[in-house]
Amino acid sequence: MDDKGTSSPGVSVCFPAYNEEATVGGVLLQAHELLASSGFDYEILVCNDGSSDRTGEIVDGLVARVARLRVLHHEQNLGIRATFEHLYSEASKEFVFLNSTDQQWETRILFDLLPLAGEWDVVIASRRDKHYSVVREFVSWWFNAIPSLLFGVRTVDAGAVKLMRREIIERFPVVSRSPFSEAERLIRASRAGYRITSYPVSVAAREAGEAKGVSLNSVVEAVKDVARVWRSVRKDRPQSPPGSLGE
Repeated sequence: MDDKGTSSPGVSVCFPAYNEEATVGGVLLQAHELLASSGFDYEILVCNDGSSDRTGEIVDGLVARVARLRVLHHEQNLGIRATFEHLYSEASKEFVFLNSTDQQWETRILFDLLPLAGEWDVVIASRRDKHYSVVREFVSWWFNAIPSLLFGVRTVDAGAVKLMRREIIERFPVVSRSPFSEAERLIRASRAGYRITSYPVSVAAREAGEAKGVSLNSVVEAVKDVARVWRSVRKDRPQSPPGSLGE
């Protein structure tokens, strides 16, 4: 991995965690082992979103064992959107790799995405098989169809693990209050000229932890966010392409 790391940008590897006591320790230790031997600049961030199990205790106990690990805690559960945004705000490297702690995506996927970072500003690790129920599959399809239909931006698999230039996160504050924020950021980045691609990967089905599924409330909030984003982007002035990219 050293030959990959020497020419790779710095990466903030971020993990949201909510009631993942069965998997979070192993995921973070595996990430540490992979990254420590990679040769590139990195940091590991994990945000415990008010877990009611031992997740917080486990991640705190890893600080002394895992180099470059930073732990964030929410006193109460704030939800996945707030957790993502907290991790993004704390990231300090050139790129941000947002992963999960439920063992569906292996951190080693990062090494497949990094070679694409020289040409692309966002690389989405799109899922070949999402292991979803019929209802959730339909909601996922809708979630990814809306950006294309309303905004002319194909997000592919907006809710998937992704490698993203941190500049995009800083440049485009989101108005979404639900996980549609992930699609919104891709919409804004694409409209401003940032380059987005996908890299198909195989992921495992969740075997432990607490699957959140899709609730009626989450769907309603996402619909409201579509309207918020629509109103917001219509007011935006035309964005020029990023000056430091593609030159």
